[in-house]
Amino acid sequence: MKKTYKKSWLLLTGILGLFAISSCTKDFQALNTDPSKVTQSQAAGDQQSTGGFFPDMEENIFNITDYNYQVQQNLNADVFSGYMMSPDDGFGNNNTNYFMRSDWNNEMFDLGNQHIMNNWVQIRKNAGPQAQHFVAMALILKVEGMHRVTDQYGPMPYSKYGSNAFFVPYDSQKDIYTRFFTELDTAVNTLTAFVKTYPGQTPFKPFDMIYAGDYKQWLKFANTLRLRLAMRIVYADPTTAQAQAEKAVADPNGLLSTVADDAYLNMVNGLSYQNPLWNITNAYGDISMSAAMKSIIEGYNDPRETAYFLPSSYDGKYEGIRQGQNITTAEYAGFSLLNVQSTSALQIMVASESYFLRAEGALRGWNMGGGTAQSFYEQGVALSFQEKGVSMPSGYLTNTTATAAPYVDPTNSTNNVPAGNPYLNNISIAWNSGDSFEHNLQRIITQKWLAIYPDGEEAWCDFRRTGYPKLFPVVVNNSGGLISTTSFVKRIPFAADENSTNPKGVATGVQELGGPDNGGTRLWWDVNPLVP
Repeated sequence: MKKTYKKSWLLLTGILGLFAISSCTKDFQALNTDPSKVTQSQAAGDQQSTGGFFPDMEENIFNITDYNYQVQQNLNADVFSGYMMSPDDGFGNNNTNYFMRSDWNNEMFDLGNQHIMNNWVQIRKNAGPQAQHFVAMALILKVEGMHRVTDQYGPMPYSKYGSNAFFVPYDSQKDIYTRFFTELDTAVNTLTAFVKTYPGQTPFKPFDMIYAGDYKQWLKFANTLRLRLAMRIVYADPTTAQAQAEKAVADPNGLLSTVADDAYLNMVNGLSYQNPLWNITNAYGDISMSAAMKSIIEGYNDPRETAYFLPSSYDGKYEGIRQGQNITTAEYAGFSLLNVQSTSALQIMVASESYFLRAEGALRGWNMGGGTAQSFYEQGVALSFQEKGVSMPSGYLTNTTATAAPYVDPTNSTNNVPAGNPYLNNISIAWNSGDSFEHNLQRIITQKWLAIYPDGEEAWCDFRRTGYPKLFPVVVNNSGGLISTTSFVKRIPFAADENSTNPKGVATGVQELGGPDNGGTRLWWDVNPLVP
């Protein structure tokens, strides 16, 4: 692991103001401006004083600097999701074997507050009546960035963020999700009205590195994000989940549905960066393919393996590492690295996810706008192959026999997972309408897991929520009994920095969490009775 910074910042008016922001000194006002009253000249204005804060928000959905990304997501969610494992023999006790390192685990919380919430405060403060479309965009980015934070920690400062209080209380995760849906309502309504009034206008373009300022694309993104969050809470609040999911699908602005809709952080508008996964895997050698990924993708004889990983230098095959080992030698250094280039754009959300979400909704009997669980599932699989630039093999979707392959560790047989092991993912590919609800849900989530790679944050959420795909437990559990080996890690402990800067706030967070502040306590939405 190396702490390096290779980013070239956008030289936009307003960015420098970020450094003067305090996280607890600003106030919010109601979002009640009618965007239809904006004049065309106002809509076409560059709005530098407001727009200059957006690039930093987009760059910190996933932080694009190597070290920050590594401890923000890679050495927690990417590993916990079953996608990756580190071969590094210098980490010692760390997150991968459930010794939750506070110096790593501050990062997601700190980045969310410094780069998402602080920028939101400034955008809301600076935006006048003529710039409510920018406020709407800030809301979408706020929800996208901060749902990733709450889904790691649970309760967090949200509704009172930026207040003048002596301490900032934490909201319950239930209340945070309620606000997410309300904020998406405001954003969608505002942008819909703007697009109707000013067709073809792209005032956000100078500040947007994802969709080049296309509000129609952002409306699709917002609807798909609503659908994602609705499904997240299906076991905690099924009524709200169904209502929000059906609302997302019914919105006339649509969902992400084609390769052209995929959301990536692009090198435009002066942004230049090296994909952090490229540096982490190729420059540092700190992350490789996991044993679970090898088991599933090779069991399915899935050619997406070649798009995701490189053959190992160990034996020329694709080799994955079993999660949660005390690695003290370089025996895994030659195992499969990630197939990513320094210039690869960073994936934010892919359209195939929307089809798997609709497949799950249809499986639950919800109105997903026509189509069946099977049709959405098969569309999602087919689109994923297109997104990854890989031809889907003939007969892939009708394969009724292929399941995850036993795992063999070529360097240490004690890590093997043989045939018949209950942790092998035992579901076939082909849809089976006569199969049980759980088996078909497992099909959907397993293929979704393959499709949304390398987004370990989202995959880890699905695993905690549904128990799918089946993953291998850690070999060594160094949590001191705080995390169950067979129930897997459930969350990241609250940021240690907060205990010194906002101790009363942390106390409210622990109270809202409803359990001890450790990696074994479940989040509010993690209540599926079938998941141990």
